Amino acid sequence: MKKFEFRLQTLLDLRISKEHAIKAELARLIAKQNEEIALQQNYKRRVTEYYARLSANMRQGTFSYSEALMCERFAYNAEKAIALSQNRVEQMQPEIEKVRQRLIQASKERKVVERLKEKKYEEYMYQYNREMGKELDDLNQRMYNNA
Repeated sequence: MKKFEFRLQTLLDLRISKEHAIKAELARLIAKQNEEIALQQNYKRRVTEYYARLSANMRQGTFSYSEALMCERFAYNAEKAIALSQNRVEQMQPEIEKVRQRLIQASKERKVVERLKEKKYEEYMYQYNREMGKELDDLNQRMYNNA
């Protein structure tokens, strides 16, 4: 009996590659979103550090007005940058959801073809086992008749 060959293998390969491409696109979008979130966290951390340093200087008595003014300006600009970054993150969300839905659909399409392949393989194995059984019966019959 010839070996198992799935006639729709190229379709399955195409569906798998499509799913991988969509996964890569989703990963790229999420990485971009994570970069924005990391940028926000970095600004927040730096603002906290500046205020902590300013507070320490005030306790030590080395407070300067220019340093406080610089800290306030940085905090103001950082808050604006954080707000802009948050806006970009929120604008990315609908696009990410669209790509997720496309990924779900591509996964479903791939699974349909994979289930079909599994069924065809089971049919192949059933036929293969039937033929092997027939061959073994014929072999046993010949051996019995020759003995």
